[in-house]
Amino acid sequence: MLGVWGEFLNFIGGRVGAIHFVLFAAASLCCFFLGKEERNKLFWPSVLVGLFFFNPFFYQYIGTRFLSGIYWRLLWMLPCSFVIAYTLTRILFRFRKNVWRMVALVLACVCIAVNGRPVLSAETYSERENLYELPDAVMGICDYVQAHLEGWQETMIVPNELLCDIRQYSSAACLLYGRNAGGFISIIGDREMQVYEEMSKENPDVELITDIAKETNCRYIVFNTSFHQIPEDLRGYGYEKVAVIDENYAMYCRISE
Repeated sequence: MLGVWGEFLNFIGGRVGAIHFVLFAAASLCCFFLGKEERNKLFWPSVLVGLFFFNPFFYQYIGTRFLSGIYWRLLWMLPCSFVIAYTLTRILFRFRKNVWRMVALVLACVCIAVNGRPVLSAETYSERENLYELPDAVMGICDYVQAHLEGWQETMIVPNELLCDIRQYSSAACLLYGRNAGGFISIIGDREMQVYEEMSKENPDVELITDIAKETNCRYIVFNTSFHQIPEDLRGYGYEKVAVIDENYAMYCRISE
């Protein structure tokens, strides 16, 4: 149940989402009393989805095996916005005077707006840096790898913020692990998880990272020097600095033996 609850919190996204989910629950309950059609088309389907989602046995045997990292998306089947809008409209039309309808509608919209967050914000949108709509650092790293290939591709380790972007630009840059390190799609191995956890730290264990990199044939390691506190010279660990991309990303290449 703790796993299911964590997935639910991931879906609602904190206090703001919780308020909207409470509104949905109240609207669904109202649908139960609005009539048989509303019960059959809105209330019972929502209850059925809830029973599946909050079923710990379903989560254990189906969710963790086939929906790892995306189990919370089951709640996309809940018609939250539609049920809230539909129920509010039905309630408004119970007022006989238009002025009371308008007052109730404005109050409802204000409550929803105050508890929401603007979509067009710096958190969700930013000015693009290039035609590819990817960070310039990604292009610089991949272009360097492409220009110095020893085979048809190179395996590399990059900072976490670049995990979702590298493969979008170049198939020559193969990652030791990608966004699946966060539990999406599949689960990575123990050694890869050790590297991911170290790359998530401000003071990573460089010796551990380089040892695993050599074991897994990772020719390149990239550190974000604005975050990672690492020695300037890594030749003692078997890697040497070959490039600095976009001022903050230091590329290290394995020294040929």
